[in-house]
Amino acid sequence: MADLLSREYEINYSHVDNRGIAKPSFLWNIMQDAATVHAEALHLGPADLHILWVLSRMRATLLRPLLPYERIRCETWCPGIRGASWYRCFAFFANEKLVGEAQSMWVTLDPQTHRILRPSGFPAAADYLHTARGALFDPLPKLSCASVKPHHVHPVLYSDLDVNNHVNNVRVVELISDALDLQRQPGFISELQVNYTAETTFGEQLALLCGTVGSARYVRGEADGKPHFEALATMSPLERQVP
Repeated sequence: MADLLSREYEINYSHVDNRGIAKPSFLWNIMQDAATVHAEALHLGPADLHILWVLSRMRATLLRPLLPYERIRCETWCPGIRGASWYRCFAFFANEKLVGEAQSMWVTLDPQTHRILRPSGFPAAADYLHTARGALFDPLPKLSCASVKPHHVHPVLYSDLDVNNHVNNVRVVELISDALDLQRQPGFISELQVNYTAETTFGEQLALLCGTVGSARYVRGEADGKPHFEALATMSPLERQVP
């Protein structure tokens, strides 16, 4: 049973923004795929466990922007379990040089009630722990901002939904990118944490609100006044980072 999965992805023009670099959602896209493939290989997929895998928190860092037609190798592995969360790590390589990394926390839900099912209830969790490698990182922190301003309202439509019938975690990163006005930013996102706090379904009106926390940019998505996701983004200069 493999404790490490390695997959290669090419950055094509559907992943590239108006500045000519990969959108932040590219990383979330390949991480979602790699995590799914690895879970299936470990017999921890939805069909095996009769559950839904849901991303709870994710933080990714990049050393530089990623460029069109670069081939990015994504490695993923499981450092362990803490409480109700299954932990997963990622590393990203271009030409065998490390260009970024990420940490994530996931939960498993009952497909009917959507209540959290703790890992301790699954005999298969022993396989997850058996393949664990590396140190178990500290829990990714909660996010907050004392003052926010409205940016825009997004109605949830068909193209936002995934197989679980809620807004896909990759699509959330695209909505966050819109709220950050990345199309006119002089830098790139070198660090992004997203905390997913509630499922968002078809027809809901997502209000995007923005603020600042120190030198970082904060975004919150709300529906009916309740937070559904939060993000904290750090920008770095673009021109000095492109190889």
